Amino acid sequence: MRPNVLIVDDDPAFLRLIQKDLEGFSESFNVLTADAGNAALEILKKTYVSFIVSDLRMPGMDGFELLSSILKKFPDIPVYIMTSYDKPKTKDVVIKSGAAGYLRKPFTAIELFGEITKTLNKKAEGGSLHNVTLETFLQLIEMEQQTSTLRVVDKKEDRGGVLFFRNGELMNARVCDRQGKDAAYEILSWSNVSLSIEQDCVFQEKIIQGDLQAILLDAMRVKDELAEQMEMEEDAADGGEILLDAPLAEEAGDPAVVKPEPAVREIPTRKPATITKVRPVKKEAESSKLSPIDTIRMKIKKTIGGRDGILDITHDQSWDALIDQASNIGNALNYGRLNALYVNREANDQFVIVPGEETIVISISPDAPWDRMIDVLG
Repeated sequence: MRPNVLIVDDDPAFLRLIQKDLEGFSESFNVLTADAGNAALEILKKTYVSFIVSDLRMPGMDGFELLSSILKKFPDIPVYIMTSYDKPKTKDVVIKSGAAGYLRKPFTAIELFGEITKTLNKKAEGGSLHNVTLETFLQLIEMEQQTSTLRVVDKKEDRGGVLFFRNGELMNARVCDRQGKDAAYEILSWSNVSLSIEQDCVFQEKIIQGDLQAILLDAMRVKDELAEQMEMEEDAADGGEILLDAPLAEEAGDPAVVKPEPAVREIPTRKPATITKVRPVKKEAESSKLSPIDTIRMKIKKTIGGRDGILDITHDQSWDALIDQASNIGNALNYGRLNALYVNREANDQFVIVPGEETIVISISPDAPWDRMIDVLG
């Protein structure tokens, strides 16, 4: 997903000119335009924008008012102010008002491109990650008590959001103009994401209450409930259909004619009872009937959700020698009983081993949250 750059100016000729001049840099970013401050805010409500350039003098909402609104609702988006009415103190006032930069008209497309790329590169100074497991990375931020702003891009749906951390705590989240816990839940529901990391955070006060682990678990629960609801609705929609052999009496021309009751037959398609396949087994008696493999699969699914990264679960006694060695090391160090073991042979050859009467081997994908599996199985 290329960054979106928003240019705001009430002069339509200037907007057409600057958009045409920036076409040569289309591989680096997309250019959006707005002819008024209110129009710009409407775009920001629906679109993930990375950089804004606004004229200072505009009818209705001027550049200062727009800047103030953006700082309140979208504080992480850098705003450059441009003007042709340059005075000695104008730049100082603009910068003190919270703008990230200042441009004097006229300027060239090369100059604007330089300011955009410089700012965007700074916003990703902490690096970029692709195809990552977001939950694992967030736990790392919490563990290392980092202060950072994570810009998350969902490559599947081509959308973006922002997570704000200070000293390892999740302070706030934003998706377009929505902030808070709901925005965090939405971001955490995305899979196949890329991250850019800025080593700063604009929020001093904690907007999202609660610790990160609880938020992650809640987000996964909400995601699983939605997925289960959708699957139930699909199953219900595939339930038995009813066909009428005769028209309804109301459709007959003569009301005096009494029509026989229409014969009804039910097509033996899949019945709604099949919905029970997707519901978790809760009764202890029913759980006891599950095989050890099914029990482990259900436990991981319930705690981690659909993004567990499990490729296969099998019985494999060939790992017993390794388990014995690991158990001996653990006993020597007084670590206690071995409950689960993570093995990384190669980048695409990873396993979680569960000892028992029959050794269970869980083959997982490279981005699987193996550390959370170890906690679940422990």
